[in-house]
Amino acid sequence: MSRFVSLAKLSDLPEHGGKLVIVDEAWIGLFKTDEGIFAIDAMCPHAGANLAKGNVCDGAVACPVHHWRFRLTDGKYLDADIDRFNARTYHVHVEQDTVSVELSFEPKSIRLI
Repeated sequence: MSRFVSLAKLSDLPEHGGKLVIVDEAWIGLFKTDEGIFAIDAMCPHAGANLAKGNVCDGAVACPVHHWRFRLTDGKYLDADIDRFNARTYHVHVEQDTVSVELSFEPKSIRLI
């Protein structure tokens, strides 16, 4: 059973960039753009780099190491049509200043990095 879990405040997120939240063992990148707030798996499926440190442009984040690009709305790997490299995305709910993400588990620890 999934539920929304509070991970950050809007004020914690940089304008047009990402913030890493470690939820138990999962890396979740929260991104603020002109289009909204997005959450994706922040561990690059290629080499494990932190996508939350990547550049955000045109609705996508580029990995800071090898510059692979992932669409924030659905995690689609944009540089080739290879589904195994797509990043997982999470549903986001924002209420006032609180950013919550839908998780399928009850987290034991949440760390905003």
